[in-house]
Amino acid sequence: MEEELEVIHKGLANAKNGFKAVPGKLYLTKTYIVHKPNDYFDEEINISLDSVRKIRGVRTKILGKALIPNILEIDMISGEKYQFVVNKQKKWLEAVAKVLESRGESQKLA
Repeated sequence: MEEELEVIHKGLANAKNGFKAVPGKLYLTKTYIVHKPNDYFDEEINISLDSVRKIRGVRTKILGKALIPNILEIDMISGEKYQFVVNKQKKWLEAVAKVLESRGESQKLA
């Protein structure tokens, strides 16, 4: 990402890519959600909040039961979907809610 953006919330996060988990850090700014991987071989993911349809918290399933609230799921207007395994999902959702509210886009939080 070229420009320096003010980070509103950040934390460790794994980007789910099929069955592969890409470890790194997730950053929330007023305009983007960015995943910077630890490994140089994996690509950085830059998600413009303008292109987001819905953001919601999802639980990880264990033996078919949704148990652990630790996934941030992002549906794009394009139909693409991203999932990030995060610590403190509730704090992430609160931070995302504040940003979306300040942008007049509260309806994007499911």
